[in-house]
Amino acid sequence: MFDHTHLLAKVSERREVSGFVQEYTSLYSRELNISIGSDGPVFRRNYGFAAKVGMKAIRDACSYHYNNPGEKKLCKRAEEYRWTFLAYAVSNHPFSEKIILSLASSPMRRAMKMIKYYASRDIYLKHEWLEKMFAPLSAQEKNQLIDYIIVSYNVIDYEELISYYGSYEMACLAFASNQGKEFDVKEEFVPGSHKPYYEIPKVLQAKHYFKHVKDALRLPLTERVNLMYMLKDETNASWVQLRKYLRFKKA
Repeated sequence: MFDHTHLLAKVSERREVSGFVQEYTSLYSRELNISIGSDGPVFRRNYGFAAKVGMKAIRDACSYHYNNPGEKKLCKRAEEYRWTFLAYAVSNHPFSEKIILSLASSPMRRAMKMIKYYASRDIYLKHEWLEKMFAPLSAQEKNQLIDYIIVSYNVIDYEELISYYGSYEMACLAFASNQGKEFDVKEEFVPGSHKPYYEIPKVLQAKHYFKHVKDALRLPLTERVNLMYMLKDETNASWVQLRKYLRFKKA
């Protein structure tokens, strides 16, 4: 999601989850701060954890997990949203055209070669590398490369997921029929749609002439405050969403 992440993991001990979450949040925070020339925490709260035992509890958790984008008005069905990764269970390019190497540009082929190399060695892709890879690509190739990266690094056990429902189609139908629930994880709840998170960068670039939205995050605090008030008038974002997007310490 735009302001939080969810993880469904099959583990034998809670400390496996704790170690993983600590590693990836620290790594992501460091990379993001380097990318925008900033510092400080990116994630505001400790993660929530809840063990799920039994078929019903697991299915409820799966439905809740996959229906988050729908609840935030980003899609109608879970498989329609790229970042649930659900559609990748049945396709390696569900949101783009199939890559035909003979028609791909030199930068595209070079990017694919780099991704294949890094993925085969379990090396994560740094923001700096990604920006260089994507910069010379056309809009179509950028979309294709996103799918290629996701497939190259995908670790989701779709066979395990589908086993709870019998088939991919039945899993999608179950998610569409049942929103699921999650009372055990004490996560922050912010009502409303996440669509404004799409609006904000468009307004920043179109109306405020930022070449990249990261430039807005590099502004001094007072200038970000002024920008927040302007964005409140120009978008449907809530105050909480704007404070999160502009990285104020308290949202």
